[in-house]
Amino acid sequence: MTFQSLLGDYFDEFCTAYSSNINHDIRYAMKAMLTCHTEQQGHSRWQCSHCEHQVNHPMSCGHRHCTQCQHRTTSDWLNKQQQKLLPIDYFMVTFTLPAELRYLAKRHPKLLYQAMFTVTASIVKSFANNDKHLGNKIGFTSVLHTHNRRRDLHPHIHMVITGGGFDDKKRQWKQCKNKYLFNVFALAKVWRARLLEYITSVLKLSLPDKLANKWVVDCRHVGHGKPALLYLSTYLYRGIIADKDILYLDNHQVTFRYKDNQTKTMKTRTLPVLQFL
Repeated sequence: MTFQSLLGDYFDEFCTAYSSNINHDIRYAMKAMLTCHTEQQGHSRWQCSHCEHQVNHPMSCGHRHCTQCQHRTTSDWLNKQQQKLLPIDYFMVTFTLPAELRYLAKRHPKLLYQAMFTVTASIVKSFANNDKHLGNKIGFTSVLHTHNRRRDLHPHIHMVITGGGFDDKKRQWKQCKNKYLFNVFALAKVWRARLLEYITSVLKLSLPDKLANKWVVDCRHVGHGKPALLYLSTYLYRGIIADKDILYLDNHQVTFRYKDNQTKTMKTRTLPVLQFL
């Protein structure tokens, strides 16, 4: 059972059911995934240097959402990020988009996701500049995850941040103390204020009448940073689900597995196949 086979079997039904929601980017992604590792993508020819036997291998599509390729890209990204790590402690700060604004991720994904990157970067920079105990220059890597482990739309930005900063005036590095970076309640208040301001003033988009006053920001110590980068790389390419996690199809219902955040155990979920796609 693969995502490609499901998409191929239900392609026409999916396009009919969601015709108003399928834009150019989605059509391009579907076409790429359907033709991945087929002759439509072309092929590479391999020849044995001893017996001269030749074998043709279909090419992959290279699309970042394809479940069948991008393994090398993920590995390259992870290696590159690990080479940047300093011999210090790191923190992972997560900014979550509230449920009331997730409709914007469906209507204006590019605008909203870019806004999330811009706003979160400005927040951590300003917090570092205002922190007397930190230093005004910090390093961070930001990654967008669009779904949670249950595969519900749940946009959030993960930031792997240095546990310290460089003080320009004193020309020295200042390390965080007691495994503490920023106050998460203060981060959440500023996250709410700045993102709403950006959405209305810069993007010129309207907001719903009711919005939660308390937004969710998480900040945790992640040691030397490698485990956090490994987690982020899992969903950076190859889409939001791996083929090995798609268990079976029964009566037009797809069952897949995921790791529960709370219990850390594997659970299953079943969805109508069109909704799953």
